[in-house]
Amino acid sequence: MKLSKSFLAAFLSLLFYVPHSQAQTATVNWTNVHQVIDGFGAANAQNGGTSVSSSDQNFLFGTGPGQLGMSILRVGVTDGVGDPGSCLTVSASCAGGYVSDMKAVIANGGRVYASPWSPPAAFKTNGSVDCTAGTGNGALATADYGAYATWLSNFVRSLQTEDGITLFALSIQNEPSNCQNYDSALWSAGAIANFVENNLGPTFSSAGYTTMIFTPETSTYGNVSGLGGTCMTDSSCSQYVGGVNWHDYAASYNPPDSINATPYPGGWPTKRYWETEVSDQNTYDGSISNGIQWAAYIDDRLAVENANAWLYWQMENLCCAGDNSGLTEGPGISTVAKRAYVLAQYSKFVRPGYFRIDATHKPQTGVSVSAYQQTSNNALVIIATNYTSSAVSQTFTLTNAPTFTTLTPYITSASQSLATVSNVTVSSNSFTYSLPAQSIVTFVGNTATSDGPTPPTGLTASVN
Repeated sequence: MKLSKSFLAAFLSLLFYVPHSQAQTATVNWTNVHQVIDGFGAANAQNGGTSVSSSDQNFLFGTGPGQLGMSILRVGVTDGVGDPGSCLTVSASCAGGYVSDMKAVIANGGRVYASPWSPPAAFKTNGSVDCTAGTGNGALATADYGAYATWLSNFVRSLQTEDGITLFALSIQNEPSNCQNYDSALWSAGAIANFVENNLGPTFSSAGYTTMIFTPETSTYGNVSGLGGTCMTDSSCSQYVGGVNWHDYAASYNPPDSINATPYPGGWPTKRYWETEVSDQNTYDGSISNGIQWAAYIDDRLAVENANAWLYWQMENLCCAGDNSGLTEGPGISTVAKRAYVLAQYSKFVRPGYFRIDATHKPQTGVSVSAYQQTSNNALVIIATNYTSSAVSQTFTLTNAPTFTTLTPYITSASQSLATVSNVTVSSNSFTYSLPAQSIVTFVGNTATSDGPTPPTGLTASVN
């Protein structure tokens, strides 16, 4: 029988057709190293200068069973967000009321990061920590730049001398373009550059601090270049800056896993890149659907934008019960949202000092993958998120890597929260796993075997 040309073409097309939904192997390349990871966490900044309970500290910062392992605590600088104390001198009062929380996160291998919400009222043009109060514009008075640099230096020194706490990084100002009827202050790009270059930078440098200066910590990514550009494009200023930080309140999510871009500004010198605050004020939603949405944000900011750290707003919802400002609902920790466990799928296993390594980011529709290493003990962490409503089979292959024989999966899903499940067998550095519907799975392992390739040495990697 003679076939028509159209039938033959259709037949051949079907014969060689490969469905677009067919899974692609997620390849993890041990020697293709990207940014260092500084950690994951949240703030206790609106707790009136009081640390949380020891049991809450254990849950939030501990790395044992059922604990979240958050590795960055964000605190308010004294005289910000209603916190008591004065930093006119080095003192316990200047160190503030969050010392217990700071010691707890450090004891668990984490770090402390501080943000000022406002300079002291006496240093402000309007005479108040509330930016909208008084008659001035709510900015730091130019004549008090030096005094405020000393104030912030005293905060760092007080933590060191009074409590043995080394502050990892200090921001210039929380959301410097937002003048609010609470502790807040307005800063222009020029004011930031002037203060860092001529006051805060030299003050920290002469004191010999390891504490890094971060800027501009804008409320949205869109303001980063505008407020930070004057300093970051001038080497006399940028030499004092250790990190670029921003809040992600303009973030947009398009299901299942599409997120708006937030690339590190082009032409700026390479610094750490931290997302330091985000949440939403919608009615409280602790569901896995909400958690998986946040998983998409974390994944994109690390695996696409090369961020070194990712922080939610509050670790406990201390200001706004009934919304999503916190990872948990109070009083204390009465309810834990799934987004807290989603964050813990990173924070508990990708510890400070790990490096992100290359992995096939989106091996199939609705699945994202990222991977991390720590070479001193050949530690490997692979994080896979299934955004879809059905279980998905995913194959993983390790290249240029030591030999792994097993990995331990930890799962957060609708029915599980950081659940440890049976080890998966790795054969010839490859394995296949069924990712549950709407879940995030973290595979963890380490090896000291000698039958695989020697772990690489002398690796170089940028911080972003």
